[in-house]
Amino acid sequence: MSQSVPMVQYLLDANVVIPFQRAGSLKALVAAANCVPMAIVDDVLDELTLPRKPTDPVTRLMTEADRELRGSSIELIEVLAGSEEDATRGALMALVDRGEAASIAVASRRLDLVFVTEDVRAVQGKPRLYRELPGEVGRIMGLHAFLRVLVERGALSATLASAVAVSRDLDPPLWWAGWTASLPP
Repeated sequence: MSQSVPMVQYLLDANVVIPFQRAGSLKALVAAANCVPMAIVDDVLDELTLPRKPTDPVTRLMTEADRELRGSSIELIEVLAGSEEDATRGALMALVDRGEAASIAVASRRLDLVFVTEDVRAVQGKPRLYRELPGEVGRIMGLHAFLRVLVERGALSATLASAVAVSRDLDPPLWWAGWTASLPP
């Protein structure tokens, strides 16, 4: 008996949300979630909204993330203490930070989630976290591919996608320049 593949939901890492903030487009990401299903784990939300140390100040970007993300259509997924996800997160934290570990732990049990991250540890080096994700299709996606999904589904303008991509200060994939040039003005 074959199992149907559920609709895809994009699980966002902090390093994908931050470029939207840097480009002044966090509201656009939140609005795009009304067209393209998105989620974020509680540990990633904490990375975006809480100081790393108790003595660190709460920044403007933290306040903005808290205000815009909480209560938005971006699903907040909690990793409950004592759950299977919690055990997996604990095992992965020796390799990556808490947000990535929690995201992979959740995505490893939900075939509908595609983890969107720019953390190279997720795809290369010792952790190669993609191995933790069962399924038939690529379950980890980079920022540029995610931006393309948003534009092609009419959830984000090409202009905003380019501004977000530039704010990340990464070398774009080889297809990026040709794809953006092919878009209508």
